[in-house]
Amino acid sequence: MNYIFDLDNTLIYSDAANNLAYKEAVRNVIHKDLDIKSGRITRGDIASHYPNLTASQLSKIIKEKGKSYAKYFDFTLLNIALLNILKQLSSANQRTILMTYSGSERAGQLLDFYGINKYFSEKYYKEDFGNKSKYKFATDILSIDSRKIVLFENETEGCREAICDGFAAHNIIKIV
Repeated sequence: MNYIFDLDNTLIYSDAANNLAYKEAVRNVIHKDLDIKSGRITRGDIASHYPNLTASQLSKIIKEKGKSYAKYFDFTLLNIALLNILKQLSSANQRTILMTYSGSERAGQLLDFYGINKYFSEKYYKEDFGNKSKYKFATDILSIDSRKIVLFENETEGCREAICDGFAAHNIIKIV
């Protein structure tokens, strides 16, 4: 069996750090306070919240967010129950795969912060997927039989995406 783990809000609850970094970036770039209170802030949220934002400003905000993200790692929370599963699988020499839409730099920093890199046999990030979904990448590029994958995912849309890409619904464990 192959075990695929999503990162953000699955293995590590990261919304607070993400949101604080975005709020700081908005303040630094356009000198306004970002007043979004619930959910995970995305670049799409920034663009819709500030419809007159130029592409250059949005790009600067994203870059600034990336620079400041690490200083908010103390606002993240490791999912201990899922980490224990990951550790057991890793010690049993099972194939444990990190598959995340996070960029490799930020994700790597977060994994280092918690010292959990060593539990993954493989790691794949948004840069690796090209124009494929991460789950299509798993089945097509890595040649993993979708019936032999257990997936840990937090987002309903991610679960749907995996099912559309051939994953067995009964092998998807939704993390809340």
